[in-house]
Amino acid sequence: MRTAAELMATDCRTTTVEQAPGRADETVVVLDDAGRPRWVVGPAGYGIAVEISPDTPVSGLSALPGVLELINDGLPAVLIVEEERLIGLLDASLIKAELLRALEADGDAIGTVLDGDWQLYGAPVAPVGLVRVRCQVCGTVAEVDEFPISEVPCPGDPGHLLVDSRTG
Repeated sequence: MRTAAELMATDCRTTTVEQAPGRADETVVVLDDAGRPRWVVGPAGYGIAVEISPDTPVSGLSALPGVLELINDGLPAVLIVEEERLIGLLDASLIKAELLRALEADGDAIGTVLDGDWQLYGAPVAPVGLVRVRCQVCGTVAEVDEFPISEVPCPGDPGHLLVDSRTG
């Protein structure tokens, strides 16, 4: 089994919370003031920062609750973090290829893959900490305890709900 460290890309594009785009053609990792990952931005918009250690077997990602669901919903990458510092990332397409490789090697190791459109099973789970998102209506940065956001009043303007790029 290949590990995250063996397959990760180390040339990660990063930005600050204040400069985070709503969408990006390439994966962008949004870092807080201390340099810790907060969320990722890709073609589908914002995605939660799923963090794994460098020694995590990539084929083991199927056992992490919610990861496959997030990838199916457009999460562009999983982050490789060591001592709360970003050291690399695994692109979603690379994760899918590695899961297929493991599935071909041992069909019971991964689980069920739906049809040919790569809809993989997984259940979403709440983030462990707060997620920072920028409201697409007014630009306010807010911390929320659920992602994707659903019916959360915007702290910048109580006249509308907080709208992220995936739900707006």
